[in-house]
Amino acid sequence: MKKQDLNEYVVIIGDISGSKRLNGMDRYQTQLFLKSALVQINEEFDNFLEAPATITKGDEFQALIDKPDHAYHIIQILQKMVFPISIRYGIGIGPIYRMGGKLPIEMDGPAFHRANHALTQAKKHKSYIWFRSGESSTDTLLNTIFLLISSIKSKWNERHFQLYWDYLELGTYKKVAAKKNVSPQAICDVLKNNRAVDVLEAEQTVLKFLCKFRKDPAIVS
Repeated sequence: MKKQDLNEYVVIIGDISGSKRLNGMDRYQTQLFLKSALVQINEEFDNFLEAPATITKGDEFQALIDKPDHAYHIIQILQKMVFPISIRYGIGIGPIYRMGGKLPIEMDGPAFHRANHALTQAKKHKSYIWFRSGESSTDTLLNTIFLLISSIKSKWNERHFQLYWDYLELGTYKKVAAKKNVSPQAICDVLKNNRAVDVLEAEQTVLKFLCKFRKDPAIVS
């Protein structure tokens, strides 16, 4: 019997991009790598998780999270953790139905339906994230930003990602330069030429927006 929970939750559905093109052993190893990353996520972010991140299909996982900003932060951590594996994410917000279990696969409801639809759109538009809350203006705003970020990141190589993550962690060109044993100007040039600074500002803006999203929630069907 379904028990409706009228509180709003955030559902993430993630799917490994291009997994169907992998051969048997590569696909298996990729799935094991993802499973290991999800174990770490469940341990590190237990306070954020209403239900643990769980593999529901070989290439797909689901997680139930308390707040949108926490969901976005977890996605950012996962992107780095599983690199160079690429994952597309659908984020859905809304009420859920609990069917007696504690795993996402044992739940249902609008938040799950929206996340599933969002994942479909992420694949269609080749965006790494798609967001669906039931508020069309908000969804359009965020998805436009996610599309732009995805377009920029699609042109990066491994070095660009590593410099971006170093800058995100250390906070200054000088500190990144010291770590890489190059000049601060060299780091600045690479990050600016690849629009990594723009990406960082966009992601921080999204995170701030999601922190304030529906502080006085109203259920949207």
